[in-house]
Amino acid sequence: MSRPYMEKAFELYQEKTGNKLDLQGLPGDNFEQVSLTKFNTGDIPDIFMCFGNETLKAYNPDKNFVDFSDAEWVSDIEDSVVDQAEYEGKIWGLPLWEASVTGFVYNKEIFKENGLEVPTTQDEFMAVCEKLKNAGINPLYIAFKDVWPMLQQNPMDAIFEDKDTLEKINTNQITYADIPQMKDIVQWYVDMAQNGYLGENYAANSWDYGVDALGTGEYAMMLTWDTWLYTDFDKKYPGEADNFGLMPAFMGGCEQGNIEGPNTSLLLVNKNSEKVDAAIEFINFMADPENYNQIFEGIMTAPVFKGETSNLATPQYEECLENGVFDRALRASSTWGNVIGFTQNEAAKCIQEAMLGSVSVEEAIANMDRDRIAIAQAQQAEGF
Repeated sequence: MSRPYMEKAFELYQEKTGNKLDLQGLPGDNFEQVSLTKFNTGDIPDIFMCFGNETLKAYNPDKNFVDFSDAEWVSDIEDSVVDQAEYEGKIWGLPLWEASVTGFVYNKEIFKENGLEVPTTQDEFMAVCEKLKNAGINPLYIAFKDVWPMLQQNPMDAIFEDKDTLEKINTNQITYADIPQMKDIVQWYVDMAQNGYLGENYAANSWDYGVDALGTGEYAMMLTWDTWLYTDFDKKYPGEADNFGLMPAFMGGCEQGNIEGPNTSLLLVNKNSEKVDAAIEFINFMADPENYNQIFEGIMTAPVFKGETSNLATPQYEECLENGVFDRALRASSTWGNVIGFTQNEAAKCIQEAMLGSVSVEEAIANMDRDRIAIAQAQQAEGF
């Protein structure tokens, strides 16, 4: 909600309509828990902002949200984005956010100074990390301390883009432990920590410090998304964002790595709200090309709407497009919002225990299965 374009969107709406918005943000580290508690007690906001797909199942869309399937603006959503607004064949919300792509952002100057080529395989990536470490440069920054930036769903997308595998995990025919690539993914995190590729004090690394970690050259790469360079990094290091490139995230489980995206968030309307008509008008306001082009003017992001012309695709996005990187590595998010019971933080904590040596890789995966199943059962018991 604090993204520059979202703040601009809220300001534009209030300025043009004279209506007032009561904005209530939730912290990312416990968003799901707090949100589900609110919905379970009937404390549902007039407009709710979250990601789509299977994520919506927990909030019982048929019971709680307005169905926008017949809205005129649906046909204006980019083909690469529209599926994120869909659940069980219906469109539940307006995607209004950046369309970012997530992988490893890398410092081109550091790579050039050290004679490094951009890797194309898992082994090549590990070789790059070893060379950077030997040169006294920390290879990869992951904000371990904040948990959610572990982003383990990124490599898992290569597993669950397979509809058969997704169906089997969601119907209890298999578990994570039955999927060999899951062991590769968790083992990757352990190897990165044990080899020193995440830095000596990686467990203390926070999301906020990521800007300086890259800006000072302390780290050569970071697990993040392209638009972060312009919404966060550029604020402190103006003009330097273009010195970075984007490569697939080589995180195990998929030889050619994975770039996740484009990802965006939804605005959903509480169908039972006393202000439902005003909330729908708010959505239609945001879906108006004249308004969203003002909102995204000059913002570095791929377009969310077909009529979006004021945005600027990031150089990293354009470079990947030109070099064919997207052809082999770009995948839509198939884990987040699709694997029932998957939550970013709980799964990440299990992996972190393995990285710290508290449990084995196999035990970490078993714990991930345990938590996933427990969360799915709890959601079902609560009627979501």
